[in-house]
Amino acid sequence: MKDKKALSDYPKLQIKPFDGMSVTAETWAQAHEEHRKKLQAHDLFFHGVGIITGLEVVANDPADQYVFILPGLAVDPVGNVIVLTEPVAYDFGGTMEGELYIMLGHGEREVAGDQKGMRYIQNEFVIAARPTMPKRPAVELARVFLSHRGNAVHNAANPFHPGVDEIDMRFRAAVKLDERKIVQVGVAYLGTEAPAGVLTGWDYLARDSSRSTQNELVINNALSLSTDLSNFSILYLAGTGAFKVESTITKAISAYLEQGKGLIAEALDDTADDSFNTFFGKLGLNLKPVAEYDSILKSPYLFNAPPEGNQGSRVLLGKKVIYSNAKYSIAWSGKVLGGTGSRADIRSALEWGLNMISYCL
Repeated sequence: MKDKKALSDYPKLQIKPFDGMSVTAETWAQAHEEHRKKLQAHDLFFHGVGIITGLEVVANDPADQYVFILPGLAVDPVGNVIVLTEPVAYDFGGTMEGELYIMLGHGEREVAGDQKGMRYIQNEFVIAARPTMPKRPAVELARVFLSHRGNAVHNAANPFHPGVDEIDMRFRAAVKLDERKIVQVGVAYLGTEAPAGVLTGWDYLARDSSRSTQNELVINNALSLSTDLSNFSILYLAGTGAFKVESTITKAISAYLEQGKGLIAEALDDTADDSFNTFFGKLGLNLKPVAEYDSILKSPYLFNAPPEGNQGSRVLLGKKVIYSNAKYSIAWSGKVLGGTGSRADIRSALEWGLNMISYCL
């Protein structure tokens, strides 16, 4: 934290109560101000200044001089928490032009209570557009360069390079919260035996996911497909040899997919590849090769095409469904290209595994 003022503002004294002490309005206010200052300091020291969630700025539809600030929460430079519970409209009107900062500030005002004589301090917010950021504590929501007074404000056609009369949200300070998400993965085996290396690969991917993403993978090995599948976010099927799936299991997996859950399937030999084709037909899945616009190539890591697995790089996709015979689960344990892959190949395979998880979620 560059601003040391918050350190000097941290309360160094607290009221010590004793029996018979007189609790005046001044005493009450001082006691609560101590708690307030400590809370503000906590928000600044442990979270920082900026937008915690929401508060996106979007243009009206059709575009005009209005923009809307969506609900969200921010912390200003002195530790005030500012909350918007519903969308707020802001009108640029016909008098402003040039570069303008859309800012959010904290405000307070005294209001009357329900009881006679009772008064309250109500927390409020202030939204304004100015050619510069104000001296008072404020959080930047967006910028707009209006080329002429009264021009319509548009959403950016390219958020990375907004143009004139477009909303620019590149300069927003975001407070990153480490929100860990538990993702249960059910690992099941179709065929004659549990293939060696699959579970080890998933364990390595889980470790990498914990280190690199917000997803904590909990791997449930040798899952029986006759059990309740609803607790699993992702189901992984490893196939070996010729196998058939009972109709009751097919119905259970079909119901699982209808819940919007993810499925990853891998054929670990050529015979299993044929068996999976039959199985997918019974599920009514129409899988297609990865295309350049598919999100699996974009998040969280950027790929031009699926990387090499243990054997090849063939990948087919459906809605939250991934099928491959590249044996990525084995590649995740370091055995890329049959075990001859480089350190960079292993890293690519693991990053691709994280993209697979993201696609299924």
